[in-house]
Amino acid sequence: MHIKFGNYPQGADGKKAPIEWLVLDVSDNEALIISRYGLDCKQYHSEYVDMTWENCDLRKWLNNDFLEVAFSDDERKKIKVSNLKNDDNDDPEFDTRGGNNTKDLVFCLSIAEAEKYLRNHKNRKCEPTAYSLEQGVSVDFDDKSHCYWWLRSPGCKQDYAAIVDGQDALEFGSSSVSYDGCAVRPTLWIVLNK
Repeated sequence: MHIKFGNYPQGADGKKAPIEWLVLDVSDNEALIISRYGLDCKQYHSEYVDMTWENCDLRKWLNNDFLEVAFSDDERKKIKVSNLKNDDNDDPEFDTRGGNNTKDLVFCLSIAEAEKYLRNHKNRKCEPTAYSLEQGVSVDFDDKSHCYWWLRSPGCKQDYAAIVDGQDALEFGSSSVSYDGCAVRPTLWIVLNK
């Protein structure tokens, strides 16, 4: 199921258009939604250093700049504060720290959430918008309609973060936090009929 909520640049010309969201979960009068497309291209963090979700630049951008640009005052009132559990990457090869739990309005899925809500390659497929391609999003070599996108979980080392790759596979080892080719798929809980 898709819904439209907020507006963000999506064409190569940078003009705003309604954001399409996939509904991942509904609980009582609330829905967990993720952008249908890779909306922008951002680094997880601007420096190649050890980093967790709590302190990364991507979290700051989502909860400040993106929030202000994408949603009106009335729309922002419908977005719930989410209590996020930032698990360690417990792959036996890595065992990297997830850091402190956080409270966020907008976030990226964790590895566990991606496995729960997007169980197969088809569900994890993410197409970039023309705007995100202009910003530098990387696409799969074989299928240019699939892009790489960030998860908030740590990767194989503390200076890496997990991603979904261009072939829609969860990459627990993932990419350097300063990699500049990953799309952003904002995720949030909204209150319905508010």
